[in-house]
Amino acid sequence: MTEEQSQAEEAIREQIQAAVEAIDGALQGIVRFLTPLRPTMRNELIQLMGAHVEQARHAKESLERILLELQRHGEK
Repeated sequence: MTEEQSQAEEAIREQIQAAVEAIDGALQGIVRFLTPLRPTMRNELIQLMGAHVEQARHAKESLERILLELQRHGEK
């Protein structure tokens, strides 16, 4: 692998890591927002946002798998 390819892969890894951290921060923020609400309101919001939160969680997990694969590839 050339130095240029190595730098490009490192930049990709950094961008993926930043995306993972952003999604994680957003999910944590949602939980912090929902926690103090009355149970009925919290449940209604969870029903409205549930599919979106689940989609974000899946995206985060997918990005983490890609990041792991890139790290493994970079070690070879």
